[in-house]
Amino acid sequence: MNTIHAIIVEDETGAATNLRLLLGEIAPDITIVEILPGIEQTVSWLSTNPAPDLAFFDIQLEDGVSFEIFKQADVDFPIIFTTAFDSYAIEAFKVNSIDYLLKPITSDALTFSLSKYRKSVSTPIDRNIIDKIMRTMGSRQSFSSFLIHHKNKLIPIAEKDFAYFYINNGLVHGCTSTNQVYLMEQTVEELSLQLNEEQFFRANRQYIVNRLAIKEAELYFNGRLLLRLMPESKEEVLISKIRVPVFKDWIKKGTVI
Repeated sequence: MNTIHAIIVEDETGAATNLRLLLGEIAPDITIVEILPGIEQTVSWLSTNPAPDLAFFDIQLEDGVSFEIFKQADVDFPIIFTTAFDSYAIEAFKVNSIDYLLKPITSDALTFSLSKYRKSVSTPIDRNIIDKIMRTMGSRQSFSSFLIHHKNKLIPIAEKDFAYFYINNGLVHGCTSTNQVYLMEQTVEELSLQLNEEQFFRANRQYIVNRLAIKEAELYFNGRLLLRLMPESKEEVLISKIRVPVFKDWIKKGTVI
């Protein structure tokens, strides 16, 4: 039995561990040679190592969307994408026959995807398909407004009027510039893909911030940044060391702090 060398690109340690354990149970011929948490590390690894036989790419990583890897590295190997949200992007995957796994990944779903992979004779992904998906994502990038359910009413609130979005007790909330808080129907992952990327930034797994809500960014321990927001957030909003350069580039495109 030939060994299949694979990599996992996933920034959630628990999700990566779960996938690795499942693969060990149902596909002993697959060896995970590396687990990479983000775009930067993946591009660096691919530039210095032989291409894997197979890869598992989480779509939403801490430092951006994994499709960005295709712009910075030669990706000539098959990929099974993983995702925590079931949205319009998934339809593009189905149409173009790119396989994906919806989190939390189950043994049955993984078995089915691996069966498709083995039958496809390890066909690499067509870069044109990735470009098409990214264009589709871009065309759906921005809402003009949200229709919010609040006290038996539907209230339209413009996207630009939200200062930030955050997770609290497992639910996504949106805080407006006037400090009004509303429960959102979308997940943070869906919002991070659908909001105007020039106006909103995914600070971390819990927060998406509007550039106009950023009062200042303070140097924080271990190379991180602490964002001071208006209205003030209930929790510290930290940007990880690896995300700091991305944040600085984003800030330079618009209003300077």
